[in-house]
Amino acid sequence: MGQLLCKHQDQEGYGLSYDLWKGFPAHEILVLQDRNVGIGFFDDFLKVGNTSLYDGYIRVQTGSGTVAQVASIADTVAGDKKGARGICRLLTGAADLDEAIIGYGAGLDAPFKLVTGDLCFECRVAWSNITVDAHGQFVGLGELGTGVTLKVLDNADPPVICNDYDLIGFQRLQGETSALDAMYQVGGQTKVDGAVNTNLDTLHTIVITEYVKLGFRFRAGTNSLHWFINGVEQADAKLGTAVLAAATFPNDNFMTPVAANVNDGTAACNFDMDWWACAQET
Repeated sequence: MGQLLCKHQDQEGYGLSYDLWKGFPAHEILVLQDRNVGIGFFDDFLKVGNTSLYDGYIRVQTGSGTVAQVASIADTVAGDKKGARGICRLLTGAADLDEAIIGYGAGLDAPFKLVTGDLCFECRVAWSNITVDAHGQFVGLGELGTGVTLKVLDNADPPVICNDYDLIGFQRLQGETSALDAMYQVGGQTKVDGAVNTNLDTLHTIVITEYVKLGFRFRAGTNSLHWFINGVEQADAKLGTAVLAAATFPNDNFMTPVAANVNDGTAACNFDMDWWACAQET
């Protein structure tokens, strides 16, 4: 397992974060694909098909300037892009409601459910533009149905998180600049984010073009959810048993990793994902 985990908890640690994944059978699941232990994947985006349903992904590209595909960065110089090779670029163009979404499972399969078995999710992402009222992003887990136009963020003005499906993850809202919240919702119910639970507010302050690792871990034994930024647990944001047992927490549907970028302005924005991973014990 140790070979998969990064040695540092700062920005220079490019791989899976030790404190998030420690004690989790990552090697058995992600490398050996041992179904007796669990299920999961790690994708470094060295290849992503250019058509939906290729390579196990669904892609949504709405608008004239949107792209949701692999891009190439090979920057070995120390700095904000160091360590990135292949990336998934969710690019919005300069038109209102340009949108790019990528979802694991090709829009047909959602294998993860926060009920039994520890679950880990983590990704490494960067933004090219965080202008206020210009763009919005989400990355995390979503119920089947989120990989559809305007079903992660909607067509309000400015767009906000769509209320139709279950979501757990990280959001950057259109009306903010650098604030990144944790959030969760049950489809049809009021979303819980930093405005409802202040402990989920601004878990990270975004710096443009600078990569950050975002993740969370569901611990089945304690029925709790733990949030991580660059491999460091955000202890105040922990969601305990009472929260996870409430009807407002999305644990009744299977979900799958999804990331989205939606434009509400006239400037393009790259939401770049260096890699992402998700795994759950059986």
